[in-house]
Parts: sequence; structure tokens; C-alpha cells
Amino acid sequence: MKSSPHRPSIELLFKRGLGSAEIARRLQISSSTVRILRRHFAGGPFILQQDWAPSHGSRSTLAVLEAHFPGFLDKNLWPASSPDLNPMDFSVWGMLEGKIAGKVFATVDDLKAALEVAWASIDDGYLRRTVNSVKKRLRACVKARGSNFEILL
Repeated sequence: MKSSPHRPSIELLFKRGLGSAEIARRLQISSSTVRILRRHFAGGPFILQQDWAPSHGSRSTLAVLEAHFPGFLDKNLWPASSPDLNPMDFSVWGMLEGKIAGKVFATVDDLKAALEVAWASIDDGYLRRTVNSVKKRLRACVKARGSNFEILL
């Protein structure tokens, strides 16, 4: 089977040392994720940013990234423990938390559903402004030589 824009090749996944159950699971997850990314960004350019979460270096994750995002920037090119440089950490998670604050959830699934609704309600302009602020943050981080730089913003 040839690799398509929506599906990593089976050969690539086996090459990464994955079993058939894990391959099936990754194919399903990667296909839906890539479909969502393509729809959200409407074919425009985007950067898939990884952090140092252990799962981001797993063989299965790397196989999916290699298949769908050739030339992706892996976690080793991003400083560890750098929430001030990650838009999800310095902005978006706080926004999501604010949208669901004060609510009680009976189950983890209820919490996940509320977060998905909150995510869907975030204005695209807000996300663009947040992402566009990263360049300024990177420059401030370099100017502060990796030390606390938020005072420079």
C-alpha cells in the first residue's frame, strides 16, 4: 500500500517496530488528525509543534509524523520545559480553563466534552494572534539569554 496524504504506509509503521494492533490504532488516529488539521488550516501552511512529552518521542508517534509531515521539526529542536514559548501553554490552556471554570464534571469524558466545546468556541483570530506572538517571545528569550523574559514583552 502506498502512503497517501491521509495515511502512513504500513511498511513505514512496521519499519518503526510496531505491532499490528498499534498500527491499526495509529492509522485511525493519524487519519482523523490529519483530516482535522487540513480542514482547520484550509490547505495553508502550519507548524506542528512538539514538546518534550514522552509520547512525542515514541516510535509510533514518529512513524505517523514521518509519514504525514516529512521534514517535521522533532522535539529535540524545541527547548525542554519552555511553556513561555508554547502558545498552548502561555495562552490557550488558560483561555480554555477560563471557559470551563466553576463547573463540576461527573466524569473525565464530561470534562473532555466541555473542553472540546470550549475549543470550538475560540475565535480563529485569537489563535492567529497568539501564534504570531511567538516570534516576539523567541526574540525576547534570546535577548534574556534563556532567562525569564516576560518582562521584556
